[in-house]
Amino acid sequence: MKITRVGPKSPQGCKIVGRWVLLIAYMACIFTLSAIPGNLLPDVRVSDKLIHTVEYGLLGVLMYRAFGGHATTWPRARIGVLSILAVILYGATDEFHQFFVPQRVAELADLGADSLGAGLAVWGWLKATARWTWLQ
Repeated sequence: MKITRVGPKSPQGCKIVGRWVLLIAYMACIFTLSAIPGNLLPDVRVSDKLIHTVEYGLLGVLMYRAFGGHATTWPRARIGVLSILAVILYGATDEFHQFFVPQRVAELADLGADSLGAGLAVWGWLKATARWTWLQ
């Protein structure tokens, strides 16, 4: 029996590291945008709840891909639930952070939109990757 090492120098290891780097970079981007004072934000014609839903939906998929690279023996649904919970926790910390930013407010409705986006996106990703395995 041949044991293949999965480390940073193996192709699978590079893929896993890349997923984590992308996830952390996206989370840093969200944090940076959350630190902008309210009076400096551009006036957009789209509901901020829709923006939160899309923003955290993408975060949910990135989180799923990062977690899924490590937990290859776990059921995909378990990885999905873990990803959604991690995104909700990050959304809660983001709202807490906004509480301290001038002219920004922390809203439970924003956290609800974050949770909805993560849940829908991860569910969609699970359905899509079950059908089109090349996406995994």
